[in-house]
Amino acid sequence: MSGYKEWSIGEVVEAGDFQTYIQNQTVMKFADAAGRTSELGDSVSEGMLSYLVSTETFQYYTGAVWENISNPGDITAVTAGTALTGGGTTGDVTLNVDLSAVTIPASQISDLTATAAELNILDGVTATSAELNILDGVTADATELNLLDGVTATTAELNYVDGVTSAVQTQLDARVLETNGAVTTAATGSNVVRNITLSTSAPSSGLDGDVWLVYEA
Repeated sequence: MSGYKEWSIGEVVEAGDFQTYIQNQTVMKFADAAGRTSELGDSVSEGMLSYLVSTETFQYYTGAVWENISNPGDITAVTAGTALTGGGTTGDVTLNVDLSAVTIPASQISDLTATAAELNILDGVTATSAELNILDGVTADATELNLLDGVTATTAELNYVDGVTSAVQTQLDARVLETNGAVTTAATGSNVVRNITLSTSAPSSGLDGDVWLVYEA
């Protein structure tokens, strides 16, 4: 190949020139881009086509630079698979995902041990991260938490048990024993609280410190 040639009006086209400059250069073939530049030099014009052996690409000249018009590959079609629609064999191809058909098995989520049923419990949860963090440190099981179901007490009312460290009934029983227990002897001047009996009859029995009030019916 002898490169690009501009013909003059009336110039005779020899057979060899026709083969070299016209027929062989319908799409010009070069070893690489450097070889193309060397052979064509400044004799380039918009719309020229060339093939580069080194990159196996066809290029066209825009009037300023050479641009690829192809890039060989081995993809012949894009086929829509599971939960997908669309696809094609030419041009721009679009795949659409049917989100309602997408399922992710729990076994495919790293470190996840919850079952689908357990994950479904979270369906519809609207609590914020701050609200969920209130449960941080809670060790009660579901049965214990269910004891609160139906509780209508206010915060102020619940605060009455602030500081309680044992069963309330046990503490109340102990207090009753302190005020109504069996005391055999009450020392003079002591502050032991005893029974107070209100009756229409005279005292019939009692212990030290008991008070018996008699009233008329």
